Amino acid sequence: MEKGIDAWILTIGNEITNGVITDTNRETISKELRAVGVAIKGMSSVPDDVDAIKDALELAMERARVTIVSGGLGPTEDDKTAQGAAALLGAPLELDKEQLSRIESRFQKWGRPMAPSNAKQALFPAGAAPIPNDYGTAPGFVIQRQDRIALFFPGIPREMLPMLRERGIPLILEHFKAPLQVFKNRTIHVYGLTESRLGEILADLAVDEHNYHLAFLPRFPIIRLRIDVRGDNEREVDALLAEKQEQIEARIKENIISVDGRSMEQVVLDLLEDRNMTIGLGESITGGMIGEMLTRVPGSSKTFLGSVVSYSNAMKVEALGVSEKTILSYGAVSGQCAEEMAVGARRIAKATVGLSVTGIAGPDGGSDAKPVGTFFVGLAIDENVLSRRYFLPGERAWVRKLAAMQSLDLLRRYCLGYRLHGETYQSDSSTSSRT
Repeated sequence: MEKGIDAWILTIGNEITNGVITDTNRETISKELRAVGVAIKGMSSVPDDVDAIKDALELAMERARVTIVSGGLGPTEDDKTAQGAAALLGAPLELDKEQLSRIESRFQKWGRPMAPSNAKQALFPAGAAPIPNDYGTAPGFVIQRQDRIALFFPGIPREMLPMLRERGIPLILEHFKAPLQVFKNRTIHVYGLTESRLGEILADLAVDEHNYHLAFLPRFPIIRLRIDVRGDNEREVDALLAEKQEQIEARIKENIISVDGRSMEQVVLDLLEDRNMTIGLGESITGGMIGEMLTRVPGSSKTFLGSVVSYSNAMKVEALGVSEKTILSYGAVSGQCAEEMAVGARRIAKATVGLSVTGIAGPDGGSDAKPVGTFFVGLAIDENVLSRRYFLPGERAWVRKLAAMQSLDLLRRYCLGYRLHGETYQSDSSTSSRT
């Protein structure tokens, strides 16, 4: 995107750099700034150390027009953010009597005595402008260095967020005389393509424009594509979002799970509910993982009727009705077994759809013909019974997760009329064909 107002986010605290707490302020600040068209140039965190704070501030203010700082404004000895800012400016700390009075009034309102150490929270670098805190005792402040500004807020989220919204962002826009822009994003969930392959397919669409950016955000086993756009009004932004989404869908339509944040399991349940279908599961390699995924979705009981975890061959035969002859002839890890498991799951659950998966997660148990990472998904739906073979090698947890996702994706693709991935066997020969 073109150079407008950009920002650096700096969070301060030993508890952050030591990993004692999760720093949620960076994400919160980023979302608030991006919502008004302020681009995020970078983020960093430093401990409660005057020199570290000074150096981090200097770097941040060199790299971005705005620096947003949170943390280190408390009354204790280890709260050193104001000292770090003063060191950067080469200025002394000065007591702001108005802010001290506000702090004293807050303690009076609470009916509590104010400790002498709280007066420290009204000390700001000479020349800084205070940012009043209507939600706690620690006021913020803003400093200017050349044409750059840095705004300082307390690290407590319930204080920081409203201060940023109500005072910080208006101050930024006023300082730079910037019109309030509209910023929107849309996240597309993609499955079945590697990040590198997806990058190749969308290479030209990944080129930044003055008002558009496409981010690739892998989160195994899916990849999230986030479309960021900005403009002067809602109509302009909505039109650009729709245009970019349409261009992406034209290239990878069948790999798109959702454009509205829904997970694979939510999409599958919605597809079945729309068709008045119900589902029963027969799981082996996944050990109940698919059922767990489906039951994460509120209201899944309308569609998901139950699951049989048939890990042993005996369970496959006794619970799901898989033929012993099938296991002896083809093995428990086979398309034939997967199909009979799906039929059995549908029968037991009295559902309209049966979905099954059987495979080899490893690290042992593989063979030349069926190495670790091999699994078969079975599907009994409508008048059809089918199976697909997949080979997705990796460590055990990886294989199991992919087996669960691939099972649901097979059902998703079937319901949408898309091409079904994987290999299918021919019942009258040992050959297989890819579809």
